[in-house]
Amino acid sequence: MREHIFFPNPSFAHYSCYPDFIGGYQNHSSHTVDRPAHSSDFKLNQLYNLHFILKGKGYVYSQGTRYELSAGHGFLYGPELAERYEADSYDPWDIRWIHFSASGLESLLGKRGISEVWLFELHSMQTLNICMEELLALGRNFDLKQEIRASTVLYEMLLHITKDAVSLHLPKDPALPGIHAAANYMREHCTELLSIKEIAQFTGYSVPYFTRKFHQSMGVTPTAYLLESRILYAKKLLLSTNKTIQDIALDSGFSQSSYFIHCFKKVVAMTPEQFRVSWDS
Repeated sequence: MREHIFFPNPSFAHYSCYPDFIGGYQNHSSHTVDRPAHSSDFKLNQLYNLHFILKGKGYVYSQGTRYELSAGHGFLYGPELAERYEADSYDPWDIRWIHFSASGLESLLGKRGISEVWLFELHSMQTLNICMEELLALGRNFDLKQEIRASTVLYEMLLHITKDAVSLHLPKDPALPGIHAAANYMREHCTELLSIKEIAQFTGYSVPYFTRKFHQSMGVTPTAYLLESRILYAKKLLLSTNKTIQDIALDSGFSQSSYFIHCFKKVVAMTPEQFRVSWDS
């Protein structure tokens, strides 16, 4: 078995969750996925990616470690995470997956799959598989009248998983708390004159080690993260004040307005002035 089903974009824009791409593999020993962080492949930079295993076994890679998963196990990637997993070549998994969008589900999903893949175990996959079979049937013969049902079935699956699943405990990267603290510090102090060397010293790590670990954890380099933080701050000033572009550039941590405009356009795909006008119109 090898099945891929794509759902059309929903006609109603306010579902809390909605399937985008679902399917399954059975007896497919070459099933291997290795996607970089922020991959736009199948819009995975915007979607959650849920898998659960009915039979056989396979492997999920996280922080350089390989974890063996088998029947009763599952895993969840949040948007923008790097993804790497594969079926066992001798006993390939019978696996089902759902790539789905989610809005306002923070209270349900929490931090699952946000900074790293979430691995879990369920005592029984029966309920999950019944829901999955219904989703597959809906996708094979899609009808707009069944759109609400598709969202409802997916929500039921997520409720079942978050209520009954037990996390498989992964050894944590000891550098992770320091990296997250550095990211928070960069976000809070982005308007100040910061250097990567100073931020690395804040964590107690060398610049090469800090840069490598930051990229592994956050999916972007420290320089890119700092730039993003400054652009976000500039957006707030553009929409909430009448300050000039030059003043906003300086207030957002840029030494020159020309460089600010260049960076803003590169990140946002429009100039600061165009951004301001687009929200005023």
